[in-house]
Amino acid sequence: MDALTGKTSSQARSGKIVSAALLAALLTGCAAQPTQPPVATAPAPAPAPAAPVPGVPDFTQLTQTSCPGTTPSYAEWVARFGAYALHQGQAEPVIRTAFANVTENPKIRDRAGKQAEFVTPVWTYLDRAVSPERIAKGQAKLPEVRALIADIERDYGVSDATLMGIWGIETDFGNNFGDVDVFEALSNVGYGTSRKDFACNELMSALKIVSAGKVQPSQMIGSWAGAMGHSQFLPSNYLTIAVDRDGSGAPDLWTSMPDVFASTANHLVRDGWQRGLTWGFEVKLPQGFAYQEAELDIEQPIGHWQQKGVKTINGTALPNLPGGTSILILAGYKGPAFLVTKNYKTILKYNYSTSYALAVAYLGQRVMGGPGVVAKWPVDEPLLSLEEREELQQRLVDRGLLAGSVDGVIGLKSRKAIRAFQLQAGLPADGFATKALLAELRRRAAS
Repeated sequence: MDALTGKTSSQARSGKIVSAALLAALLTGCAAQPTQPPVATAPAPAPAPAAPVPGVPDFTQLTQTSCPGTTPSYAEWVARFGAYALHQGQAEPVIRTAFANVTENPKIRDRAGKQAEFVTPVWTYLDRAVSPERIAKGQAKLPEVRALIADIERDYGVSDATLMGIWGIETDFGNNFGDVDVFEALSNVGYGTSRKDFACNELMSALKIVSAGKVQPSQMIGSWAGAMGHSQFLPSNYLTIAVDRDGSGAPDLWTSMPDVFASTANHLVRDGWQRGLTWGFEVKLPQGFAYQEAELDIEQPIGHWQQKGVKTINGTALPNLPGGTSILILAGYKGPAFLVTKNYKTILKYNYSTSYALAVAYLGQRVMGGPGVVAKWPVDEPLLSLEEREELQQRLVDRGLLAGSVDGVIGLKSRKAIRAFQLQAGLPADGFATKALLAELRRRAAS
């Protein structure tokens, strides 16, 4: 989840609503949602299941032994998932209580295809994510948690700046957890998008949290994608990574900052975080640099870049760093360049978006008093529309340079295909999708 993108903003209850009769048949126990951040406590006893309404199918009567696929309606998807969960050993009262308040929410389906970190220019994303207001907000919060994050850094090795950066990007330093019932969010993802397997796995994990007495269903409030609390953990992460640092008996990602920061650090350590290693820094690339080397999946020892003439943004020699490093350019050869380490790539595993990881790195750095990006972004570069990005990808597919589906998202595969074409055309192979590049693809197709 990312507070910047609006994933946690209020969800309008528009669209088709599950009928009262169907809810009575399928789901009971309509607990009101809390207005304050929830506390992780043992759930109240589940109410007795309601008697089935005549003419309405009860999920206990359905045969569904796998994650539901496409169904005629949201209500049927929920019913079939309930049958699947029952087949997997979840208790009927838990299922009914967990799904008691869910409704169809088409806005979730829409948001799934419009995540800002994947479709917004990196400079716009960073301007919003690492704004002066956001930095000031983090610095105001810092005295409250400075001693705690120092303890977490000592125990886990994750830097205080990274902890602050994730907290700020995920929930605006705890100001925006989201307000969507997790069971509603994930069931709408399962019904309305292509991510049904993800949704089923997370819904099953959410039911396990309830069954284990970790959190009440009515307290499981989060983003449209089902992420919860300050650290925006998915239910599966809660089960496997969340830490009960304060010893309350269950991890509390809503009100216990020791649990929040320890869980965030544990997530990063599980994904390969290396103690004492920077995420990276901004650099100057020398004239004639081979831009095709600037990609996340190309790792070189720091000595390689030193020999190539890469310097820090201040013009000093690169420091010696252990392990493989990569050069990252997100806005072409005219924009800023960064040297990144494995710790940057660990942040990526929290949310696989290069813009997100860079925002985390720089927000935390700025909150702790460090510098921002120095080089200028190419803000005057005309942006490609979704249709133009899809056309660009299709033309790369037609040339045999790109395999896979055309979705308008310019990720690693698309950047590599763009570089291959740029090399063929004698252009700087920076992997940056521009209108000029699309025009060149059109021109060559027509000639």
